[in-house]
Amino acid sequence: MKLREIGIRRYLQVSSGLIIFGLLVEIFTLLWFSPLSFVLFAVVGVTLIGAGILVYLVSLVFAVSPPANDRA
Repeated sequence: MKLREIGIRRYLQVSSGLIIFGLLVEIFTLLWFSPLSFVLFAVVGVTLIGAGILVYLVSLVFAVSPPANDRA
């Protein structure tokens, strides 16, 4: 399966999932008082949110609209 055949909907689902999971990790680490919580906040949370943003940007480049068969 090529990247163009997947469609923008799947890209947006993956992107939003990564961003939501990254925000949940960051919320959890803000409630936890430990030096490890900062590392998880800075590395895991920011990486997940960054990956979500990158997937979204890739979806803008590679996703194409479905072909319209009834256009004349």
